[in-house]
Amino acid sequence: MKIFTNKLSESFAGDLLAKQTLVKYSPTQAYCVYSDCSDSGSIPGDIGRPTFYKPFSSRAELPRFTERENRRLLPIYVQFHTVAEARPAEAHLIDRLSENALGRFNLELKKNVTHDSFESDSWRDEAGFIVTDRNRFAYVTFSASSLLSSLTPSNGKCHEQISKCTAADLDALCDFDHSVCGFSRDEAYVVANSTVYVAKGDGSINGMLVFALYAETMEIAHALLKHCIVVNSLKQVSFFTREDVWECKPISSRPAHRRHTRAVPSSIKWTKVYAVNMGFHIV
Repeated sequence: MKIFTNKLSESFAGDLLAKQTLVKYSPTQAYCVYSDCSDSGSIPGDIGRPTFYKPFSSRAELPRFTERENRRLLPIYVQFHTVAEARPAEAHLIDRLSENALGRFNLELKKNVTHDSFESDSWRDEAGFIVTDRNRFAYVTFSASSLLSSLTPSNGKCHEQISKCTAADLDALCDFDHSVCGFSRDEAYVVANSTVYVAKGDGSINGMLVFALYAETMEIAHALLKHCIVVNSLKQVSFFTREDVWECKPISSRPAHRRHTRAVPSSIKWTKVYAVNMGFHIV
């Protein structure tokens, strides 16, 4: 969904202020995909609540505010549980998307939206009541040679069982993914141009690598990553991960902040997650 400046014409003309996508995993859980917001959305200040002309329409008229309402003297419950009239465009947008994806019934009580950002305070300050994730995340970049030397040596049997995922592996891949995240994401893996490495053992899949790294054990995770580095002759490796998962010191590390509108999802098995697909999926 996108929000534009001014009243939109039939041709949807206008300056783009913000665009976002929400991925719905269940009737009560959604993930906010990385948003693209124009600088003009915050200059000179904030915009008013969009006036939508019919339900679930993306056509809106946006009044501008140059001064933000001072809400610091309001009661605490009003500050946290009511929506300010003037907010950045992306703040209005995520509210609208939440209604579209999860519905309006009990939206404020039970339905949860997870949001990741490099910014430490902008979204937090506009979201009202939020829950900070117990994990600490970062986008890290490693030298491939240094990372390889820190990986746990794997036996030949494990290494020989690492291969590219084929159509025959898809059902087992989806079953393993469900055991890690607790959500059904079958459609996410039916992608013609994707490359997925899987680690097989006893006829089942025990690990996979596709923008993220999940595995039953640390040894399997290290074997998958080593295979990917060697096969593709990589010089550097970058990914999102939880802090303190990797022994190797990264070349660079940028903190990423995960927050939730209602609760921390309890279905994710973090002991099996070694790299996270932040910005596109919840894990």
